[in-house]
Amino acid sequence: MHTPTMNTVESIMTSARTEFAQYGFDGARVDRIASRAGVNKAMIYYHFRSKAELYRTLVDNHLKKIRQLAEHAMSGELTPDVAFRRLSELYHSMFEEDDNFMPVFLREVAGGSQRIRAVLDQMISERKTLVQKARKAMDKGKRSGSFRKVDTRHTIISFMGMNLGYLIMAPLINSIWEIKDDRKFRKERPRQVADLFLHGLEVRKE
Repeated sequence: MHTPTMNTVESIMTSARTEFAQYGFDGARVDRIASRAGVNKAMIYYHFRSKAELYRTLVDNHLKKIRQLAEHAMSGELTPDVAFRRLSELYHSMFEEDDNFMPVFLREVAGGSQRIRAVLDQMISERKTLVQKARKAMDKGKRSGSFRKVDTRHTIISFMGMNLGYLIMAPLINSIWEIKDDRKFRKERPRQVADLFLHGLEVRKE
């Protein structure tokens, strides 16, 4: 009894991610979602009372995955190199399983989504979060003289841009730079970004 139901829900969610990614919430149509999922519209309304509830479930499920990834990345005491490597890996893991969520995520951010804002606030503002640990590690590096005296907020925001920039523009960048193996390039990206970032922070020796 449960397996067919779960398979049906998974099919609907997969179809919905594609539909919302392509058309946004306003342009998405339940009949197209149903057709792609191989079910009728009544089945969608049986599991989700409305298009809005289906959309909320889609977003909330992905944000739950992001929270789980963040909790894993935040564990333990972190040196600067480990902290920024883990943070870079976290950004890339957010969309690794499903590229279709990126346009949905961007629309939510642009629309001032409270759900996404709550998750991001949790990831960047609490004392136990990875970003806060990275900030402390960076401040420690500046006090010891290993890192240049840069503005911590601007620096971490720039680091976020280094990671998210490629993820947002991957199709265009892959075409311009003739990146044939997208999966391999993405796998290498967190280490490359963290390495470049940390070397940019180092005090230059005369």
